[in-house]
Amino acid sequence: MNKKIIYTNSIAIAILALIATLAGLFWKGLYQHDTISGVAQMMGQDLVTLVICIPLMLGTLYLIRKDSLRGRLIWMGIMFYFLYSYASMAFLTSYNQLFLVYVAIFSISLYTLLGELLSLDTRSIQKSFTPGTINKIGAVFLVIIGLMLAGMWLKMIISSLIAGIAPSTLETYTTLVIQALDLGVVVPAAVITGVLLFKGKAWGYALASIFLIKVSLLGTAILSMIYFMAQNGVNIELGQAMFFVIVTVLGIIISVAFYSQIKGSVNGNKYVELNKDDKKTIIG
Repeated sequence: MNKKIIYTNSIAIAILALIATLAGLFWKGLYQHDTISGVAQMMGQDLVTLVICIPLMLGTLYLIRKDSLRGRLIWMGIMFYFLYSYASMAFLTSYNQLFLVYVAIFSISLYTLLGELLSLDTRSIQKSFTPGTINKIGAVFLVIIGLMLAGMWLKMIISSLIAGIAPSTLETYTTLVIQALDLGVVVPAAVITGVLLFKGKAWGYALASIFLIKVSLLGTAILSMIYFMAQNGVNIELGQAMFFVIVTVLGIIISVAFYSQIKGSVNGNKYVELNKDDKKTIIG
């Protein structure tokens, strides 16, 4: 995708997210119609988005300017984070003055990510990775977290259906937005990506690069949510909390190891691999 589009859309998201996060953290009445648990979770996410995700996204723009393949893939993972996070904000947060801001971030990140996915040269991305055990580890990790996430949410939902009562996590909201996004989008994507990567498919490398960044960032946001919930006296499911702690830590470790294999750069829409003589060879 054209770099100007990447820069323009990323800066637009950064500005809108800056407004949304600062308002969420310091505008006392913004989340007044949400539950105590909901407010704690949104503020936890606001904090991580403000201090980690926005600066990281702007940093990747510098790397993209330098034609870094690693920077471009990390940027796509951050786009996935913004897409997921602000889809949940737009659909779950009780209507407030920033509704259009949430929708704008969700929409821009959605079409920006789709635009970049459609222009990916997955074969060249695959060739930019050094073969190694970490690929198999990353593949198994993605499949396992997908299945465990599905099991966690399905257990909660099926138990409530059998008991004939609404899940406790529903509180005063009308439907399970996060669970719908996870079961409908995240779980299938994680499993499919893991299987493709395990088989050594080109799309497996591309999607895993994106997914691992999203898992690491969202996991960090969830840990921040758990902290805010604990500070506000919200009852926390210990099993779920431990699941997200383990997933986040492993996600960060595997992401660092996975990205350390990349040895290429980007030249327009072509990916460039460095040969043994440090000369650039266009491979896509």
